[in-house]
Amino acid sequence: MQTAPKLLIAMMVAAIFTACASSGIQNSNVNSTNRAVNSNSANLVKDDIEELEMHVKIPFRPQEAIWREDVLGKPGDNRVPAPTDKKLTAVLRFLGEDADKITAQAEKYKPAAPETLNTEKWFPPELIAQSRTSGDETLKGFSYPANDFYNAPYTNGKITRIEGTDYFVLELFAK
Repeated sequence: MQTAPKLLIAMMVAAIFTACASSGIQNSNVNSTNRAVNSNSANLVKDDIEELEMHVKIPFRPQEAIWREDVLGKPGDNRVPAPTDKKLTAVLRFLGEDADKITAQAEKYKPAAPETLNTEKWFPPELIAQSRTSGDETLKGFSYPANDFYNAPYTNGKITRIEGTDYFVLELFAK
């Protein structure tokens, strides 16, 4: 008779662990769904160069590209954003000779201007590390008009070559 209570206790313990395990799976699925929803509403960082080329003109093929689009708007603004409420930010790394050609062409529109940029957590590790050496978590460089990169709806912006690198930060606005 003592084996029956032990067996009953063992079955109850197994049922509890099974319930907890399946609950964990359900919670895991809910968390995955929440992450997917949150990431869909967030501004996704992309690294597909071909997709980027559908949004902007790129005079030379970059060695590396990471970018994202942001919908601009005021917090608490209940209106639907207009097509012009967009910003595209891209970090591009070119071959050295292509980087030099880009800056030479951009200087024909307007001379370079010193620029200080804040890094973003999605920037390449090399640029984040470089910003930490500056002491103020920023990147220094020279900014140029981004005329050669415009593609509707993006018709305004700048491109900044990060000092001592072949990296550029492209910022375009739909205006």
